[in-house]
Amino acid sequence: MSRRRRIAIVVAALAVPVGFLCVVLIDSLMHEFGACRVVRQRAFASPSGGQLVVVVWKTCGATVPDSTQASILARGRTFSPESTPTFVSVRGHLDVVVAWSSERAVRIGFIPEPGEFYKRDQHAGDVAINYE
Repeated sequence: MSRRRRIAIVVAALAVPVGFLCVVLIDSLMHEFGACRVVRQRAFASPSGGQLVVVVWKTCGATVPDSTQASILARGRTFSPESTPTFVSVRGHLDVVVAWSSERAVRIGFIPEPGEFYKRDQHAGDVAINYE
């Protein structure tokens, strides 16, 4: 076998694992680049303490605007951004004012006033939501 042919075989044999490692590295970097970070800000208990309005800030990198989101959660349940549905989502990191009127009604306000709503539900389960 000629020397040239041996070198070609070695180069080809090394190209496959090196290429595989490059694909894995790029996939890992893209996953981290697209990953979102959710930071819990506050929780506001209902009058009986049985439910909470949980407010979070969500940051997903340079290509997706930051948002402030709120969810209603039964006390004792664990908040999870993947499984706890939001009832409101607004652009930016805003301060949220929450006032429970009763166990089935809550008022929500934002400081400063949001420029853009992504989601604005009027109910979350059996709780009516009023925006101010």
